[in-house]
Amino acid sequence: MKTLYLVRHAKAGWSADAASDFERTLSERGIKDAHFMARLVHEKGARPDMLVSSPALRALTTAEIFAGVFAVPLESILQKMEIYHGGAQELLDTVRLLPDEAGSVMLFGHNPVISELANRFGDMNGEAMETCSVARLDFQVDRWSEAGPGKGLMMWHEHPEKRHTR
Repeated sequence: MKTLYLVRHAKAGWSADAASDFERTLSERGIKDAHFMARLVHEKGARPDMLVSSPALRALTTAEIFAGVFAVPLESILQKMEIYHGGAQELLDTVRLLPDEAGSVMLFGHNPVISELANRFGDMNGEAMETCSVARLDFQVDRWSEAGPGKGLMMWHEHPEKRHTR
């Protein structure tokens, strides 16, 4: 079995330092939501073997916050430009090329592509992933190359609004 956690980056804003979309930073709310969601997902038993992120600053910062909660060295976060530039097919290809030694992988990306992939894999009924939401998909496969549309079972989908109900 393989487990894929799809994470949409936390809420971002435009700072005076951000010269481009790629350099956008997390907002104060985004930072709080990322910490909350990382702890929530950790409490749910998530133990990813690998973290893979878009290198865009807002996604990478979200991944780094999760890495801190999971006690994963920051330098071990794999950055893939395809997550930033690509569409759903490129993201699917990225998943299919993951090393089979990794039983569970947490992938940090952007909308609309991350929502599209969650819908292709786990059928979220067209639902969009909110900022900093996390979806867990389980695949009854031995190799990542066997993962594909309709082969994932959506185990859960969490979002930061839970922070306001606790």
